[in-house]
Amino acid sequence: MKIFLSIVVLLAVLLIQAAPVMADEARYNFASAQGDKQIRVTPGGESKGVIYFYNIDGNRITHVSLQASGMPADWQVEIQPPQHEIEVVVNDLPVKVSENLNVEPSSVSAEEPVTVPEGMVSISVPSRGYALACPAYIVVKAPASAQIGSTTDITINAVAEWLGQSGAAAMKQARDFTFSVAVVSASNQYTEKIVEPGEAPATPAKTVPTITPPAQSESPGSSLNTEKNIGQGETQAAPSGTPPAKTTAAESASPGFSLMSWMPAIAAAVVVILGVIVVTLLVRRRR
Repeated sequence: MKIFLSIVVLLAVLLIQAAPVMADEARYNFASAQGDKQIRVTPGGESKGVIYFYNIDGNRITHVSLQASGMPADWQVEIQPPQHEIEVVVNDLPVKVSENLNVEPSSVSAEEPVTVPEGMVSISVPSRGYALACPAYIVVKAPASAQIGSTTDITINAVAEWLGQSGAAAMKQARDFTFSVAVVSASNQYTEKIVEPGEAPATPAKTVPTITPPAQSESPGSSLNTEKNIGQGETQAAPSGTPPAKTTAAESASPGFSLMSWMPAIAAAVVVILGVIVVTLLVRRRR
């Protein structure tokens, strides 16, 4: 019995001594949220996307380094904050770390915080609540020669690292974020035109003069306008000089004209039917 009690006391002492070590077990968290995945930029202009990094499930500072790739040679991509070097102290040992930003451990709040520390934002974490996050902005600059309507993809490679007891990187993790960059017009005006079948799309850069053939007059119903009013029975007018479409006899005949052409046959049929009825009645009376 004494041996059993001694073993229990020894295990209890070991558990008590190991408790602080277990409580200080490293937990690495690399949580992120990407903003709008499309960046719209005008020729010669710039625009930006955003990636949020937060740390609600870790107990170590997350150091994040970002690098862009995939853009054409004449485009520019800047990351804010830029890559820089900071000095940290790990277990009284000064260490230099190269990073774009770092995220300290934080907690989740059930309600959106009223005040947010400078340089951070509050984001909504699905099914969790609200968390403080560090934003990284991806600034895209397009050349003046960028063609409106063109699109390209850029990739942001994010590498997170956590320092160990000696100050060296104990662990690293990489993650890619893709943005679709679309070149749009700088004009705020809105224009829309339906291109009819067989019609070439309009080219704003060129003006094609309209040539009217000599000795040919335009009728009021013919023009070069290709628009049409839908629902009012109006058809699209053909350009001047275009021969009219051929119509068959069935298409050109009106419903009233067709009925009149069948009137003699209908009258003859009615006379025959009446004659049959009269003959039948006379036969029955004689019987």
